[in-house]
Amino acid sequence: MYDVAVIGSGYGGAVIAARLAPHARVLLVERGAWWRPGQFPEGLLGLARAHMGAHNPAGLWAMRLGAGTGLAFASAFGGSSAVNYGITAQPDDHAFAGWPLTAADLAPWFARVHATLGASADPRAERLGDQQVLDELEPGARVDLENTIDWDRCDQCGRCVPGCNRGAKRSLDRTYLALALDAGVELRLRTELLELARARDGYRLRLRATGAVSAGDWVPARRVVLAAGALGTLDLLHRSGLPLGPWFGQRMSLNGDGLAFLYDTRRRLSGHSGAPISTAARLRFTDDLGQPRTLMVMSGRVPRDAMRFTGAALATLLELLAARGERRRDRPAPTPGRWRRRLRDLVGVGEHGALSRTFMYKLDGQDGARGTARFTGGGAVIDWPDYARDPIMQLAAARLRRWAEQIGGVVVPDVATLPGMRSFSVHPLGGCRLGRDLGDGVVDDLGRPFDPRGGLHPGLRVADGSIVRGSLGVPPSLTIAALAERIADDLIREVAQARAAP
Repeated sequence: MYDVAVIGSGYGGAVIAARLAPHARVLLVERGAWWRPGQFPEGLLGLARAHMGAHNPAGLWAMRLGAGTGLAFASAFGGSSAVNYGITAQPDDHAFAGWPLTAADLAPWFARVHATLGASADPRAERLGDQQVLDELEPGARVDLENTIDWDRCDQCGRCVPGCNRGAKRSLDRTYLALALDAGVELRLRTELLELARARDGYRLRLRATGAVSAGDWVPARRVVLAAGALGTLDLLHRSGLPLGPWFGQRMSLNGDGLAFLYDTRRRLSGHSGAPISTAARLRFTDDLGQPRTLMVMSGRVPRDAMRFTGAALATLLELLAARGERRRDRPAPTPGRWRRRLRDLVGVGEHGALSRTFMYKLDGQDGARGTARFTGGGAVIDWPDYARDPIMQLAAARLRRWAEQIGGVVVPDVATLPGMRSFSVHPLGGCRLGRDLGDGVVDDLGRPFDPRGGLHPGLRVADGSIVRGSLGVPPSLTIAALAERIADDLIREVAQARAAP
């Protein structure tokens, strides 16, 4: 009998496992594989082969398409930390308005996570040119991001997202999960939870090798922590049949994710140099209802493996945009010098091409959290048909157009606005949102699900992005981990009390 079974090893599950393992018998279940440096896919073909599907059930990544949205997610030991930029950012205090806890309540847990992850700013960021351009465009708004990267080992290849084969990234398998393993957590990789059932003394979990056709085996646990990511946890709770409140699957956020380009500007930038995302502008504004909002515009990166493809794709998109009338008629036609820069990108991307003057606009912002989960045969998806028209996305588009007026260049708008495309996100949040009671959320401030029949579901917790109440305006990993630290502290108390009881 396990004291605690943790499902998922991302920023929530890794924290729970690390903190509980010294105090209890803990089982950690992860449906993905442990991808180590040298094993991550190389190039576009390698990335395609790593796609998770029926032919490759333990693949590294997958996508799900809803009405108006597309969601990309990782399946790996360490969750999204295996394939992200390691950006560690704390939201503005106003992001917690309406929550059952405040930024001050989370402050000690933010500090603990930050110390454990070991995030720091890129000491070479000033060489890239992005800082100077952002200072020109948004005076006083620039922030130097902190990443979970060993900068001495980073060669600025920009392949953080497919996975770092240089061993420079401090992903969760090197921080929280290493602590969990050292403390004796029992790990089951490439294992999926098929069924969760209540038992007299806790829960029974039916586990099976990922993608296998066997019935699997039943494992008992006194307590269960669901930390399988927003979509994974929604799927598990939906299949469990446990009664949940009316907020389940409602008011989901994409965290204002967006991607656009300001192409071939008058300023030298670092679009051709790879490198992690390390520079951003944090913009604050007041919405139509008088509520403060945050928009974080990050200087994105094209991985070296994809630069030639990106250069060619942007040049092609410009012609499509011109045909649609997107190019401003009062802007002079490209000069011969600009045409030469664009042609150079078709031959081989370098410091003299158009991509070297391009700002890749990676966005996180406080959207309206109006997505709804829909459960399909392939799992939960988020429906939000008009996401691209959310006020935060409109503000971002207007800002990019203003930047074009300041430093030139052609706006290649968010891909969701192009024909046949949809809004893509890597930060789905909510669906099991924190609340004060059943009429306000799905779980309480310690991740315990409300039972519509009264009270709480005993022995069950949720500790991942699904409990985030709304959009944060910054990458959510630090907040998810801080919430999990707080939940873990309460679980340690609960386990100790149970053992001390006669």
